[in-house]
Amino acid sequence: MSRYMNRIIEINPEEGWVRVEAGVIKDQLNQYLKPYGYFFAPELSTSNRATLGGMINTDASGQGSLVYGKTSDHVLGVRSVLMGGDILDTQAIPAALAETLANEQSAIGRIYRTVYQRCKAQRQLIIDKFPKLNRFLTGYDLRHVFNDDLSEFDLTRVLTGSEGTLAFITEARLDITRLPKVRRLVNVKYDSFDSALRNAPFMVAANALSVETVDSKVLNLAREDIVWHSVSELIADVPDKEMLGLNIVEFSGDDVELIDGQVASLCQRLDRLIAQGEAGVIGWQVCGELDGVERIYAMRKKAVGLLGNAKGAAKPIPFAEDTCVPPEHLADYIVEFRALLDAHGLSYGMFGHVDAGVLHVRPALDMCDPQQEVLMKRISDEVVALTAKYGGLLWGEHGKGFRAEYSPAFFGDELYGELRKVKAAFDRITALTRENLPAGRRRCADDEGGRGETRHLRSPDPHRRTQLMARGDGVQR
Repeated sequence: MSRYMNRIIEINPEEGWVRVEAGVIKDQLNQYLKPYGYFFAPELSTSNRATLGGMINTDASGQGSLVYGKTSDHVLGVRSVLMGGDILDTQAIPAALAETLANEQSAIGRIYRTVYQRCKAQRQLIIDKFPKLNRFLTGYDLRHVFNDDLSEFDLTRVLTGSEGTLAFITEARLDITRLPKVRRLVNVKYDSFDSALRNAPFMVAANALSVETVDSKVLNLAREDIVWHSVSELIADVPDKEMLGLNIVEFSGDDVELIDGQVASLCQRLDRLIAQGEAGVIGWQVCGELDGVERIYAMRKKAVGLLGNAKGAAKPIPFAEDTCVPPEHLADYIVEFRALLDAHGLSYGMFGHVDAGVLHVRPALDMCDPQQEVLMKRISDEVVALTAKYGGLLWGEHGKGFRAEYSPAFFGDELYGELRKVKAAFDRITALTRENLPAGRRRCADDEGGRGETRHLRSPDPHRRTQLMARGDGVQR
């Protein structure tokens, strides 16, 4: 995709949108937009290699998502190719027009008919079941197909986050955001990672754009890496104190006086906490230069690589790395998550978007050891139960992939059945990524126009699946 379908087709600075092919890299797009004073807002640590098509298919998001939202919040429409070769163009349209399209006797008519009818008939179930989270899920977003008063319908919301299971997305029209004129970071240092987590809501309440957190494991690995030379003066040690947690707090906007006032107010409150010995705060530093801001985020973006460079046969495995819980429950959830991993004697590092309730956790496992393969599945089961306990999700950012086997546990059988009907409407023979997300067709009496054939979701060989997880890209080669 990035080799052949990488054109930026059109930009409309006056209306604030751009049209791109699916293979355009996020950093490539932002470099193109910069002279116009815009950027594509969803932020990723993989922005130098993430394609827009990939971001749309996983509904990607990252730092700053409380303000900027997810990729789906910036997709105005997409063009995709269906399994039969039909071209499907989607955007927000009046619900009455969607109902008219649903009456067409064609593949596109079938799709509109199924999604329109199922989302309307099961509206209350969908509202009740979909998590009330910033990172609500990656998958078929039935919750936002209709707007709140049911006057508008947008099939695009089903395609964003569908991970290639419904159609082949070729291009998209994207909303773009004005570049902020002012950016400030406050690097807040803590005596423990738990203190950093519990103090994060304090930062969000101070009108921060984002709060990123890093634990002592990642910090210590960064100290041993060349990247530390670029940030050591910006995250200096506190005399006679050990820094075991770090919150990177960003304020940004166009009003210099307002932003500097917010930063000053936060720092005054931090000084009071330090003086009173409260909240585990041991120090802070402000970074007001763009070059410094970018260096700090470059260090944060290296977290996965730093963990992967740890010595030994056990390597960090991304099987439960993007769990999401309500931010107010994050600290308690992580206490239990860490206890779970500690009970199995595993090494791990933690970092992520504490303001959104998403932490990236990659326990180190030796995937050449069959017992550790079994342990990975056992831990996954335990994490599913733990996220459910705190009202969260197993997948808050990076897509489901093979973890889709847990979908019925989160959605329930009835709503999962609706997801299957959507899959079947797009992909009648379950040809697209048949091992991920809902299998499209099972014996269903109400399956319109079908022959009632059974096409169960077939799990790949366990060892093959483990190899895919260990590699971390989810791409079968």
